[in-house]
Amino acid sequence: MANWRYVLPAVVACLAGAANAAELPDGVYHCTLSSFYLGAIDVEGSVYRGPAFDGNYDGAYPFEVTSDGVIIWGGPLGGMTSGGNVVVSTTLKATDGDRVGFDIIVQNDRGNFQTVSCGPG
Repeated sequence: MANWRYVLPAVVACLAGAANAAELPDGVYHCTLSSFYLGAIDVEGSVYRGPAFDGNYDGAYPFEVTSDGVIIWGGPLGGMTSGGNVVVSTTLKATDGDRVGFDIIVQNDRGNFQTVSCGPG
């Protein structure tokens, strides 16, 4: 019979390791709100650029993915962070098969919440 005093910490450590594996692969992510295209965000390492419609990005900013799969942006996100709009949360999500994307929850200037979905291009 297993001694749970030793097994439980090992299981918790394995689960924590899996959670720490959360990451956003390098690439271009195309973002939409319903059927409206909002531009692309380019991710390389721990830096992002965009969103932009034409690949002409204004600047590069750091970001972090927490062990819970939450993205913390270190700079602006175009119209999603201007005109009274605020990014409330961004979380990683599985898209097609094993591909990873993310959803950005934006609260607009009227207090309504909208979900912007971004997936690999």
